[in-house]
Amino acid sequence: MMKRTLCRCCFSFSPSAFFCSSTSSIAGIASMPTDHLEIDIEHGFGDFQLSIAQSIPLDGITAIFGPSGSGKTTLLRLITGFLRPDRGRLAHGADVLCDTVSGAFVPAHRRSIGYMFQDGRLFPHLSVERNLLYADRRSGSTQTAFSKADIIDAFELSPLLPRLPISLSGGERQRVALARTLLSRPRLLLLDEPLSALDRGRRADILSLIGDLPGRFCMPVLYVSHDVGEVIQLASNTIILSAGRVKASGPTVPVLNEHGVAKGDSGIEPGVILTGTVTSHDEAYHLIRIAIGDGVISLPTANAMATGTDIRLRIEARNVAISRHKPEQISIRNILPAIFKGATVEDNQPLALIEMEIDGQCLRAQVTREALDELALTAGERVFALVKTASLEV
Repeated sequence: MMKRTLCRCCFSFSPSAFFCSSTSSIAGIASMPTDHLEIDIEHGFGDFQLSIAQSIPLDGITAIFGPSGSGKTTLLRLITGFLRPDRGRLAHGADVLCDTVSGAFVPAHRRSIGYMFQDGRLFPHLSVERNLLYADRRSGSTQTAFSKADIIDAFELSPLLPRLPISLSGGERQRVALARTLLSRPRLLLLDEPLSALDRGRRADILSLIGDLPGRFCMPVLYVSHDVGEVIQLASNTIILSAGRVKASGPTVPVLNEHGVAKGDSGIEPGVILTGTVTSHDEAYHLIRIAIGDGVISLPTANAMATGTDIRLRIEARNVAISRHKPEQISIRNILPAIFKGATVEDNQPLALIEMEIDGQCLRAQVTREALDELALTAGERVFALVKTASLEV
């Protein structure tokens, strides 16, 4: 097909042998060191082959993103030591964890890496308090700036302490599993799609807890997900995997805008990620106002967001309309002044992808080719982008 381009612009790592000692600290007491995870490995099974050469800065949250079958969980299992690679080397800072040339291999229980599975895998016969106590005692750490009490307070677990895991909701189980993983006091935390079994409301609560981990507990996180919304909200850096290879890596917003959400890669609806700043709250209508360039977006949310908070918004191209003139008395409230940059049209297809610029950021709209022709826009022309408030998520 020809393209016509008009312009471009857990068992939280927790059986008895799996807990080990490391030093952690709460933000404000000590800053989180920026180690690197150096990976140069190959591993195959069946028809699948994982081949990755990547340096991952362990600072904040790094997302490992991609569709099912891209190799995300396999990569985590190689990092933890659950799997030995067929070939290669893996180093965490100055510590060589695996080297197939020299024969070096540090077993999982000595890697000081916490791993939380999708289902948490709490000990079913132990109460919440005893699950936490087990991890706390097995960590063997005496040089840590946070205690079991600090973790219980941070995750609001006091009412849950006497209960057995079977009596907990899905969100409560994940909170306990995450807390228990932290009490193993690892140097690095791996989370393998920990929200996949939760509903939307419970997912939002756990996302907030995970987002606080690097700053509150000086804990770098590798976060595996195939949910672009989770990645946008949490990750400062993102690695996109596809068929066992690194497709792209770097800061989350430009990486996803270029390789993830831009044109609907990996089954994602085409669109963009815009960054704005919370300017005010409208309590009467339960909206927050977000400034993006010279425009303002109204966002419905129950979450408290302080004025001045930077926020990322995913805007799907199909939810954006274009006007040459600023419309009045219409239901769409978000009317953003923009500059038309160009459009991409595929032959024999009814839709076109329009690209605009707002304060140095790209915004895309998906319209019919008929609409594009009738608008007769020229590059550099001022237009207005219309976005339905109900279509927005944060």
